[in-house]
Amino acid sequence: MAFDIRDQFLSTPLYSIKGSAYETKGFFDFLSVIINNIYLIAGIILFFFVVIGGLGMILNAGNVDKQKQSSKTLSSAVMGYLIMFVAYWLIKIIEALTGTEIVSF
Repeated sequence: MAFDIRDQFLSTPLYSIKGSAYETKGFFDFLSVIINNIYLIAGIILFFFVVIGGLGMILNAGNVDKQKQSSKTLSSAVMGYLIMFVAYWLIKIIEALTGTEIVSF
């Protein structure tokens, strides 16, 4: 069973076929696709940093300095994701209070 990953993430394709030539979309269309999927991308990055930080803490159990560095990596990844999560909900609260749309996801 095969599928095109662009269909899973893109609401509109970055190119369209007109006649015999491809018509490409602009940079801002690509940027809007990235912004619409930012939490998915951040979650994937968070997963990798949690795995790297956890493995570092386990593998460097005898070395206190490297274990502190791994702990710092782990806590920084979680704090970064929490800051993004709070920023999203602050934007949604401001949108609800003012009745304007700041960012459309």
